[in-house]
Amino acid sequence: MKIKVFVFCILCIAPYLGADIHLQGGIESYMGSNNLFTLTPWIGLRVGLFKSTSLLLKYYNHNISFNYTNVNDEETERKAHLSNFTVALYTQKWGHDFYSAISYFSGTDSYSALALDTGTELKITKRIYLDVGIYLINEKSILWYPNEAVRNIFLYSVKGGVKFKITKWLSICPKIYAYRNSEDVNAGTYSMSAIINPMDPIYISLIYFKYHESAQYRFSGDYISIGLNFYY
Repeated sequence: MKIKVFVFCILCIAPYLGADIHLQGGIESYMGSNNLFTLTPWIGLRVGLFKSTSLLLKYYNHNISFNYTNVNDEETERKAHLSNFTVALYTQKWGHDFYSAISYFSGTDSYSALALDTGTELKITKRIYLDVGIYLINEKSILWYPNEAVRNIFLYSVKGGVKFKITKWLSICPKIYAYRNSEDVNAGTYSMSAIINPMDPIYISLIYFKYHESAQYRFSGDYISIGLNFYY
């Protein structure tokens, strides 16, 4: 229902926002440790504010399942659904890209969260770009801890990577991430992604993640992600 309302709203306001308006959308999936599986269709609207600045409005529909150990020491499947509304601002200056996005999440078992994702992609050479940024999220949830009381957790992370533009249609992007939360849990990820652009506006993403954390039971392990997105 929420996605129908979102689509209806953006289609209604689109004619009043100006000529440079483009619909976007896609579907993404993650698979990995603890039988984690996510399927996320999304839809959005890109509004050109100035020559090199755009506003993005997005809605994500996250469908999540994974296994966890319950209070009887039995492995149990957990299923959840989250809605995610994102407002992002992108701008390009001096040949570099800058972005900042705010997201609000709500979902299963009164899950709620607010997140900030901001960073920049700096052009080093014609084919090499440096990507750095920070990610902050404050969530109120039992989503990842079904056996425990509701808790508020604040997580902050830094990320960095390099994008190599191999050809016009292929980019390779190794990245590293470092995390720490308000419960003193440390975590880290390194990833290798391939972004394929066979033709505009189609983008295919293939990503491998290696994730590790200091918590006794969470999600340390290997993951892959596949995405098919349309960026106009």
